[in-house]
Amino acid sequence: MTKNWFITPNFFNIVGTINKQVIEDAIKNNLHLLDERNISTELEEYEMFCKFYMHVLQYIKYPNITTDIVNKLAYDCVYNDEKVKFYNEVKEELQKLSKKYTLYIISDAWPSTYRVLKNYGIYDLFTKVYISSELGCKKSDKTLFEIALEDVDKNDENYFIDDRYDLLRISEQYGFIPVIIDRDKNQTTNYIEVETLTDLRRILELYEK
Repeated sequence: MTKNWFITPNFFNIVGTINKQVIEDAIKNNLHLLDERNISTELEEYEMFCKFYMHVLQYIKYPNITTDIVNKLAYDCVYNDEKVKFYNEVKEELQKLSKKYTLYIISDAWPSTYRVLKNYGIYDLFTKVYISSELGCKKSDKTLFEIALEDVDKNDENYFIDDRYDLLRISEQYGFIPVIIDRDKNQTTNYIEVETLTDLRRILELYEK
């Protein structure tokens, strides 16, 4: 795994040997081209990434840029499910959690997310999936939380799990109980902290007692 969403599984097979840091710098400097608010189909997502990878290759002065190379990079990013690697416990723990709790996904993402979740076999474990690019807002816009709140019982204890402090703070403003998931154990926090979904399930079970 590259640990960069946009260095896809076949990225270096397509472009050849390039310094990874150079690519990461180019990606960072072109992230403004990615629209997380106004993409509603996988075709639109693909076209967006064609433009994105063209600019990335131009940024690093990649020799002999061709439409074929750009298209392959965009295709690998949008249509290759292997771009997402789930942790080992995810499916089993979500299956257990879904039997006792109502699960939702609130995600800054694009339409291909639906296909990835379905092909991995976890889409139906969620009552609803909120994707920013379809709804026209990101989590940091706060509106996405307002949309989600229309579907939950505000009298229940509603937990929001994320790895970003800024989003956890926003979730608190809307009455969610924030839980930070920190798999690398490199953050200090006053929030409820878990490393895995197994930890989350056990904590929720303890709170019920």
